[in-house]
Amino acid sequence: MLVSNHLNNNNMTAEELFAASNEQLHQDAKEWLMRTTDKRTILSVFVATVAFAAAYTVPRGPNQDTGIPILHSKLFCLVFILVDVISLTLALASVGIFFSILTSSFPLEDFKTYLFKKLKQGVICLVVSVTAMAVVFGATIIMITTKNIV
Repeated sequence: MLVSNHLNNNNMTAEELFAASNEQLHQDAKEWLMRTTDKRTILSVFVATVAFAAAYTVPRGPNQDTGIPILHSKLFCLVFILVDVISLTLALASVGIFFSILTSSFPLEDFKTYLFKKLKQGVICLVVSVTAMAVVFGATIIMITTKNIV
């Protein structure tokens, strides 16, 4: 079966007509997405920096002879390390996702599927990363203030 594109009186398909009549909306959406993604990228890089720095400053420090954290056998030290790695990984993933949006050429077709899905994925990674940093902070407070940690 042969499928043909139906043309209107101006010899335009439905997609061409939509793109032509909504060009300003497309430009506004592109600018909004660029601003939004740019701000989220900066925040993601900041969270990744904090998570990276936290990995090298384990509470109560390392054993000077072995370099292994003093509290390495304690539960909250394990929570600290694992959740910090999760936070760093998700923050870097969100940076990559946001960069993929920023480097897009923003064609109209991508607005329907690709771009907002990527924005949503990046924001979810960022929110989970910040939440993980809050858990790391809580584990740090518990390790610092408690003498007999689990």
